[in-house]
Amino acid sequence: GFIKEAIEIIPKLVICTRKLWQETKNKLLPTPAKFHYIFNLRDLSRIWEGVLNVESDTITSLDILLGLWKHECTRVIADRFTNPEDTAWFDKCLMKVFAEELGDELAKSVPEEPYFVDFLRDPPEATGDEGDDVELEAPKIYEPIPSYGEIEERLTNFLQQYNETVRGSGMDLVFFKDAMVHFFKISRIIGTDRGNALLVGVGGSGKQSLTR
Repeated sequence: GFIKEAIEIIPKLVICTRKLWQETKNKLLPTPAKFHYIFNLRDLSRIWEGVLNVESDTITSLDILLGLWKHECTRVIADRFTNPEDTAWFDKCLMKVFAEELGDELAKSVPEEPYFVDFLRDPPEATGDEGDDVELEAPKIYEPIPSYGEIEERLTNFLQQYNETVRGSGMDLVFFKDAMVHFFKISRIIGTDRGNALLVGVGGSGKQSLTR
């Protein structure tokens, strides 16, 4: 089961999530340039849907749980922001709401830039007892990224596998940090039930390639 500290703090995180959503809804109103700044109760359910993707074995410390909570709040709410000023306001508001409910000391444990993914595990090795039509798939364990270096190596392997599988449409991608972060976001959306996103940006920036 989950560690005792995680179980005890969850009710407070529920309150923090509601307050953060309410402040964002009141502050960042839709405009003609930001017509998609519409926040509703579905956002709250999506945040906790993301939190519930994690297994108890992954939450080995309170820091990981706080990172997961911040990650899901940021993915569901802040990923739709169109300028860095709104994102900076949201980060500041998140820490303010958290400190009000749980104290400044615990707020220091919230990671600055947490990311969670579900593609870090390798598929199990074949034992020979499987049937001919059995495909050994990698387990999808939702967990924090170890480091950008390890992630880059793994994504490069995925790219090589893709190019070997899809003939005639080889891709040559460079996985710098921003590209990897966008990949995390796209991967999370595709892996979420009824997940959807609108790819917005200048042509040739790699939106469709990363999604493939």
